[in-house]
Amino acid sequence: MFKPKFIIFDWNGTLIDDVWLSVNAINLILERRNMPLITTERYKEIFDFPVKKYYKQLGLDTENDWEGIAGEFIDCYLGSLEKIKLFHDVVDTIGYLKTKGVETGILSAMQHEGLNRHVKMLRIDHFFKFVQGIENYYAEGKSHLGRKLLADTGLKGQELLFIGDTTHDFDVANEIGCQTVLISRGHNSPERLSATGAYVTGSLGDLKNIIDL
Repeated sequence: MFKPKFIIFDWNGTLIDDVWLSVNAINLILERRNMPLITTERYKEIFDFPVKKYYKQLGLDTENDWEGIAGEFIDCYLGSLEKIKLFHDVVDTIGYLKTKGVETGILSAMQHEGLNRHVKMLRIDHFFKFVQGIENYYAEGKSHLGRKLLADTGLKGQELLFIGDTTHDFDVANEIGCQTVLISRGHNSPERLSATGAYVTGSLGDLKNIIDL
């Protein structure tokens, strides 16, 4: 059982169901360059942070065409933002946590202003003490945000529980010294998540069973 004072949620693939759009966007980029398309299964096997790392595995020219690739991805993603929905168990779970007095926040590798706009669009901003994204659109990772969070809040790592869907979330949690729960329906395969040794579940609703409130 986990007994945190504060729970931090990742956004993409953890609270919102956006894997389909990420796959569509990268396939649009590949198609424009006459390159082989990627399946959802393959995407989950190789997706990583910084995203340049997995783009290179797809054979994209990240040295000479990085800004163009990043711009195309963001245009496609933001162009369909209104189609992205919350996972079915999100509102019930975070509402339950709030009734139990557990404070929550969002820490994401999504660009900060776009993240806040999307959280408000989905009408769940009132649940969170903070919503924090990165400074740009390049999805370089969020380890620095985790360190800043500890400094700003005065919380200790062991008082936090990080909920994410990628091995990067596990790495961020380790870096700031907090425990991790990984959700296996997001951007990394269940096999990759299990290999971290973290607690892995397919449902956000499972938090009700594994958190001591």
